[in-house]
Amino acid sequence: MRRLADILLIAGGLVLAYPFWSAGYAQVQQSRLDATYRDQSAAFSTMAAANAAARPRDLPSAEIVRRLAVLYGDRLKTGDPIGRLRIPLIDVDRLVQQGARGSASLDPNADRGLLRNGPVHYGLTPLPGAGEPFAVAGHRTTYGAPFYKLDRLKRGDRIFLDTPYARFRYEVAKTTVVLPDNVSVLRDRGFGLVLTTCTPPYSASHRLIVWAVLKRATPLKKTSTALR
Repeated sequence: MRRLADILLIAGGLVLAYPFWSAGYAQVQQSRLDATYRDQSAAFSTMAAANAAARPRDLPSAEIVRRLAVLYGDRLKTGDPIGRLRIPLIDVDRLVQQGARGSASLDPNADRGLLRNGPVHYGLTPLPGAGEPFAVAGHRTTYGAPFYKLDRLKRGDRIFLDTPYARFRYEVAKTTVVLPDNVSVLRDRGFGLVLTTCTPPYSASHRLIVWAVLKRATPLKKTSTALR
């Protein structure tokens, strides 16, 4: 009985410590992604400039962003950082990773490992600026819990996304709750950004969905000049 009590005590301690060490793990991985992102951004700017001669002049801003998004997406691999997601109201500042592409992104296990590092882009959806919606999943209660306060967002709240090719500003339009197998939210046009996470906290019975509309997309000066 004494040994059993000791084992149970140790097991309980490990369970209680899980949120802390998982958060530490996520922080280390975000630092690693940050270094990769800086190198990746610099390389993309150089590559975009090298292709300047092949691009027509006087393109509308939206078309510049679209072309840059396609160019950037062609070189992304699963696990690569896409951009930095910032939601000031709920203290979110995380790099978003590229998830599994195509229908594989609908497999719950496809991006499980990546979600430990931070939010993940559903590879079934386009990159920001290339189409709608740009859909992102994130943990609610473990590995730094980047989307823990997602339910606090209200209509009109601002969400920002910085990528190597453009800066995007979104505003929350609505929030909904759906069943985990409802993948129609990934195909709903008319919303520039969709964020998903488990709800209620510590349960995977449902998904909380935040829908946001694109208010502004500003191509970064260096890359946009390269496409004119």
